[in-house]
Amino acid sequence: MGRRDRRSVGPDPRAGGALPADRPWLMVFRAGSSERILLPDEGEATLGSGSASTVLLEGPGVSPVHATLRLGPAEVLLAPSPGATVLLNDDPLPSPRVLASGDALTLGGVTLVFHDRPGRGTRRAVLDPGPFRTRLRQEVERCLRSGGSLSVMILRLGRAAPGDLRAAVEAVGASVRQVDVVCWDGTSEIAVILPETAETASLPTRRALEAASAHAPGVRAGYALCPADAHDVDGLLTGARNAASTAGIGDVAAVSAIVVRSTVGDRQLVVVDPGMRRLLELVERLAASDLPVLIEGETGVGKEMVALALHEWSSRTGRPFLAINCAAVAETLFESELFGHERGAFTGAATTKKGLLESAQGGTVLLDEIGECPAHVQPKLLRVLETRRVARVGAVVERPVDVRIVAATNRDLEGDVLSGRFRRDLYYRLASARLTVPPLRDRPLDMPVLARDFLEAAFQAKGRRPPVISPDAMRRLALHDWPGNVRELRNLMDYCAATLDGDVLLPRHIPADVARHAAPWLAGEPGQATGSALVGAGFEPFERRRHAKLGDEVRELQRTRILQALTVSDGVRIEAARLLSMPLRTLVTRLSEFGINPPGRSPVPGKDRDS
Repeated sequence: MGRRDRRSVGPDPRAGGALPADRPWLMVFRAGSSERILLPDEGEATLGSGSASTVLLEGPGVSPVHATLRLGPAEVLLAPSPGATVLLNDDPLPSPRVLASGDALTLGGVTLVFHDRPGRGTRRAVLDPGPFRTRLRQEVERCLRSGGSLSVMILRLGRAAPGDLRAAVEAVGASVRQVDVVCWDGTSEIAVILPETAETASLPTRRALEAASAHAPGVRAGYALCPADAHDVDGLLTGARNAASTAGIGDVAAVSAIVVRSTVGDRQLVVVDPGMRRLLELVERLAASDLPVLIEGETGVGKEMVALALHEWSSRTGRPFLAINCAAVAETLFESELFGHERGAFTGAATTKKGLLESAQGGTVLLDEIGECPAHVQPKLLRVLETRRVARVGAVVERPVDVRIVAATNRDLEGDVLSGRFRRDLYYRLASARLTVPPLRDRPLDMPVLARDFLEAAFQAKGRRPPVISPDAMRRLALHDWPGNVRELRNLMDYCAATLDGDVLLPRHIPADVARHAAPWLAGEPGQATGSALVGAGFEPFERRRHAKLGDEVRELQRTRILQALTVSDGVRIEAARLLSMPLRTLVTRLSEFGINPPGRSPVPGKDRDS
């Protein structure tokens, strides 16, 4: 090689030009001499003997356009031209290949060594929302399976020109680690995954916020931790997004900033989930009216707590709030319990008795499990709702009552209406307003906060300082699907409080059946409880015998499942029967056979614990 023309790139170092440190270049060797030729930082450069080539090479066997270098932000690709022979580090190159600094190229009779600029490939790759969610899902699974920590930050940008927004994204990418993953939705939100970052997440979030603020005004940021705040993609993104919305301009907020604690009588209602927060706002608006309300939701989600909030946040607060579980009252006594009776109205009615509706005068009555209301009582209940008057059993005169009726159910009442099990007119009257309480598994932001609150309350009731829930223990709780919802979580924390003697709740303190199906890789540790909280309270599992008869094994399985259902339902038999898809009478028979006396039964006849 002996000459270069105006199409060659960069100054000739032999003419005294300095070689920039931030540009890629080629060292070209020929007999007795060598030459350095600068390349563009990004773009395309052609190598060959023809006048159209960017880098001119003279030598035997060199084609007019022998090969092409494609220089991109992340890599440099060498592509041989069709029919041209190119050797890369003495090996034939049949197809394009990524180059690294120090690679030796042979084109015909000419040898070159490629040197790249420092830092190529370190420019931040910014993902779109779809691939970002996929990557976050992978990181969450790694965190839950293998331990470690994870956090997600969200930056909300103010109004800015498109160029400034892109500059803000690049500045955020430059401010975080290479292992962190950046996403931009193309408008005003930047999301970042921060693997192996827990309580220190505020530090990189603050750095990213300051970097973005130099280009886009009005930036605010929030972050969420896994598993301390949430344990799935939607929960982490929602938590971080809502925390960012809560933060002031130029400030950072954690998920703890969006916890809502509302006083309901002598209790406290705690929510973080945005859907639950909107539900509470609706409850507050409905509390100002006297409309009947139908509360729907699975067993244990907190329907009674919502009913109590309707009462306590209304003008009826201070007056009676009475509840009756329609499934727990004998059908023959239901009418008397609800409406009252006159003396002598039936055998055993030795005195006059007020019913629940009269006893709650001026207040609120909760008809829990309204789907179990006997058919002969339904038209009488409808008349009370229409006339606001009640007739005791055996009476001929109706009495005025001023009560608000709230009903709750975990059944599909619309399906019961279609099948004829429930009166259509009563259903529409009770459902003047409907509230649906979502299950705990659909409220990933609520579970960690509730777990800590329940554990703290259980320890404070014993006069003890509450322990800390370790990340590994919270990880196990996060993997459980909570079929018994909030009630199951509360019972589990009560059990942990009764058995824990240290300052930290560890996975071995949690019964082994928690999260067993969702995470079979979590094997029980030596000394770990092997059954539910109910078993730990004194109900030992049916002992497995070698070569047991089939009938004995079936009984063992029945007993185990019944114990688990009773734990989830807090000892409420009708709910346990529903979880088992077993008739209540069959369940009662099995309880007698197995000698099981469910704990948690309410001492008040006809009234079970809250739903």
